[in-house]
Amino acid sequence: MAIAQGIGSTMYEHLAYDEQGQLMTGSFLDYLVPGAMEIPHVEIDHLESPSPILLGGIKGMGEGGAVAPAGAIANALVDALSPLGVTVTDLPLDPRRVRELIREASRS
Repeated sequence: MAIAQGIGSTMYEHLAYDEQGQLMTGSFLDYLVPGAMEIPHVEIDHLESPSPILLGGIKGMGEGGAVAPAGAIANALVDALSPLGVTVTDLPLDPRRVRELIREASRS
């Protein structure tokens, strides 16, 4: 499911390097790939809007579900932490990064 992939790239997966530039997250053993326990219940609705200019109304789509979670999760986090003045400018939003954002906002 593309939504699970989007949640994973937003909250769990990232490339981490040590001080010498060595990749620290080079395999699935180095970070959590979200499974059924990490993904909330998702209800999917379908909205059909055929293309008026192509035969059969066909449109290209790709993995649309993988794109939206990053913005939705980042905006939800900013909204939830708005009393603290937290802003999000990069990913991932794992627990360590969220705590860091809260600390940064409290120093401002």
